[in-house]
Amino acid sequence: MTSVTPSPPVTPAHLKAPATPVPSATPAPPAPVRTDPAPTSRRLPDSESRLAALAARVRQDIAATSHARDWIPREPGSAQLDVLVIGGGQAGLGTAFALSRQRIDRVLVVDDGPDDLVGCWDRFARMHTLRSPKHMRGIEFDVPSLHVQRWFEATYGEQAWESIDLVPRLDWNDYLRWYRSTTGVEVRHRTRVTAVHRPATPDGPFTVDLTSSDGGDSTLTVRRIVFALGLNGGGGPRVPEMVRALPRDMWFHTEDPIDFDALRGLRVAVLGGGASGFDNAATALDHGAASARVFLRRDSVPDSNPLRWMEFPGMQERFYDLDDRRKWDFNILSGGLPQPPTQHTVWRCFAHPDFSLHTGCGWEGVAVVEDSEGRRELAIDTAAGRFRADVVISATGYEVDLRLRPELDEVVGDIALWSDVHDFAADHPAGRSPYLGPGFEFTEREPGTAPWVTRLHHFSTGARTSMGVTGNQLSGIFGGISRIAGSITTAITREHWDDLASDFAEFEFREVRSIGPHRPGDGWYPSSPRY
Repeated sequence: MTSVTPSPPVTPAHLKAPATPVPSATPAPPAPVRTDPAPTSRRLPDSESRLAALAARVRQDIAATSHARDWIPREPGSAQLDVLVIGGGQAGLGTAFALSRQRIDRVLVVDDGPDDLVGCWDRFARMHTLRSPKHMRGIEFDVPSLHVQRWFEATYGEQAWESIDLVPRLDWNDYLRWYRSTTGVEVRHRTRVTAVHRPATPDGPFTVDLTSSDGGDSTLTVRRIVFALGLNGGGGPRVPEMVRALPRDMWFHTEDPIDFDALRGLRVAVLGGGASGFDNAATALDHGAASARVFLRRDSVPDSNPLRWMEFPGMQERFYDLDDRRKWDFNILSGGLPQPPTQHTVWRCFAHPDFSLHTGCGWEGVAVVEDSEGRRELAIDTAAGRFRADVVISATGYEVDLRLRPELDEVVGDIALWSDVHDFAADHPAGRSPYLGPGFEFTEREPGTAPWVTRLHHFSTGARTSMGVTGNQLSGIFGGISRIAGSITTAITREHWDDLASDFAEFEFREVRSIGPHRPGDGWYPSSPRY
């Protein structure tokens, strides 16, 4: 997953944190008293050996159910890779594994993070648990022993799995590391794609420029690319202009690598009351922030999660097959529904006496001012009055705009958007979403001018208009990796069919070597329908 360049750290030397009178807010009650038993789910003493045994079982299951032979014709001078996957989080790893199950083996994943982290989970995800139900199908694909349940049971025991509803976040990170090792997916870490160049011919390979954190630059020739860049991959973080105009050391987006220890003693204002807003407020308070205020324009905190309705096969695997009008109408309806925080995240915030919630309190402006001692602070103007803070965390989500993706600079003008295809999408933000084919592939803006764009697959947040929940979200990731692997397998078969058919015409496998009775030197043959 592509990370944001770290901003200068916020430290107490930059800002101050004395209490300042502010308009009244929802008061924080005392910390809730825990009534359930103290947690007993800790790693089992023999968890390492249990995980090693599980990994061996997974590899046996993979071997037992793998296709028997290589099948893709190789030509001299062909591309170095069949598929390059950009992004080594859950979507990228799941895609690479699903491709390997189709015996598409020249696949490389590149990721800009270190090898001890996978995706966002120990970088800028700050909740205590995942938000998706634990039982859903996922990146285990067609190998049940690879499911997170089996890893969790090997690590903590069967009773521990039964005791949880949602998988803890850092356990999910550890599972993904184990998944990456066990499946053998090849990942090149600390590597970023800087450019994807148009093929020299319509059927030619892409040339991809890469740079590594050690300063080394390289290029690859690749036949296909899957962009598995998560929430950031459709464009980038959405930050209101009033926030973006502030000094960069006084605001963050939730995706930024925030040094929360540096916020100790500071007053934190969180703009946005979705799940990430509450997560970041709680994390700031956990690290000793003087206060954290969450501001919502809405009059109440959202309490219903529409994703739970979407978790059935028709939505998770077949949404793309609806007609465009139905897909568009559903996305407009579901995209306008708020995503709530989890209940335990709300409780986590209100356990802190210095947390406050401000509903119906949209921001009208924010500016840097000086206090009576000449030190900087932020003045936030709302319909409810003025609030003071030292730092802002913008929990304002992401926007879809492929023009913001630097690796697409050379090709973005050839990619069709929903607004290019349908007039009804022209004046809506969702119209900037790429208009995708059935395997998440881009389509041509001008038919016949760039046929190669169908070899670029967008498995990121911009896929939602075309694919619904089948995109890179955990709620639909099984359907997503299934579609991509199936689509790429179909495309490779079509591209090489003449070679495959020619190979078949010359193929001969002598099944029968002897016409007549069995002779002593002919070897064993079965004489019974049982072993």
